[in-house]
Amino acid sequence: RTARTDRPLARPSKGTQRHSMRPVQGATTLAKRFGSSRAVASTSAPQRLCAAAVANGLRREAPEHVHRRRFSATSTGVGTRLGQYLEACGANWGDAVEVQDIVASQDGQTFAWQVDLPPERLATIRPGDPIESRPFELMSSGSSQGVRARFQLFPKGDSNASDPSHCSLWLSTDSRERLPIRLRLASTEREGGASDFCRLEDALSNGSLQVSVSLKDGRLADASTDVQKVQQSLQLTDLKFAEWRLFNAQELFRAGKLVSSPPFRFHHVLLGDMYLEFQPGAPHPEHCAVFFRCRIPTMRLRVKLEEGSGSFSKTFEAVGRASGEDDLKQGRFLPVNMDAPNVFESDGSLIVRAALEEVVTIPAALRDMIPRLDERASWPKRL
Repeated sequence: RTARTDRPLARPSKGTQRHSMRPVQGATTLAKRFGSSRAVASTSAPQRLCAAAVANGLRREAPEHVHRRRFSATSTGVGTRLGQYLEACGANWGDAVEVQDIVASQDGQTFAWQVDLPPERLATIRPGDPIESRPFELMSSGSSQGVRARFQLFPKGDSNASDPSHCSLWLSTDSRERLPIRLRLASTEREGGASDFCRLEDALSNGSLQVSVSLKDGRLADASTDVQKVQQSLQLTDLKFAEWRLFNAQELFRAGKLVSSPPFRFHHVLLGDMYLEFQPGAPHPEHCAVFFRCRIPTMRLRVKLEEGSGSFSKTFEAVGRASGEDDLKQGRFLPVNMDAPNVFESDGSLIVRAALEEVVTIPAALRDMIPRLDERASWPKRL
């Protein structure tokens, strides 16, 4: 059968380029156009679209000057006649961007990655576009077990960056524990990722960016071992109050290692995991610093932290994704003098209470999503 149409075609408006639109005589016309009847029988997606156009009875042809070009089987960059036709119409076939491998140092404690960003590639990147490295394994010294990780770089900032002239850099891992690492982009170094890591023009050198991660203190935290040694408990009440008890706090203080609480959530489950941290020896040798951590960037929560006896308490705004150094500089922590009386309970444990006083700032997308989810949760079950 042949596909025909008797409906007159609309005349092009004045000033527009004229393209011929005419009925097509079935599949044979398409076969003549591409040189072989096999062009119709091909199962590739682009050529199935051409066959669908034939079935509809109309086909838009390329401008007349394009028809004069012949398609040879040796055309570079494309392997099908349809691809050659698109190339003749002006399609530009770009080469795939090569992702550089991760290079580990001889001691296996530092991992470097080079990102090539020539001007032509940088011009195609928009704010929010990520560049990811290949997965690699962070190895701890003297251990056969590592953590799978990959770099995630946003040359013009992620969705939470305050300025598109800033780079965003993160390290994604399969670890459930917080790892003691230091991320470096050019000359800027931080304890963990950040949406506003550094300015792109400051980091870009000879058309490339140098990214690296180093294991703090030359090793991975033996997270699984530390969790087994730490004796702790956490009790959550009404998504507003949390009580964290460290049973062997004196031993932990003498060990001088950072200890994290089990994760919990305040206000709403969409705000992600939160946890408390116990850092011995900060800001003074006889003190410990208690931090409140939340993982969502740009989120601010006003919280009150209090030591068990009530001798030490403080209210401050916790900032999502903030590093320990930033919190110490800005005073966003609870300092506890470990030599003060009544700090430890009779069994030697330390109690820290956390209370949510106000949700100061949360990302707009989450703020809009929370009431909709709460409304759906109150609907009756489907009958």
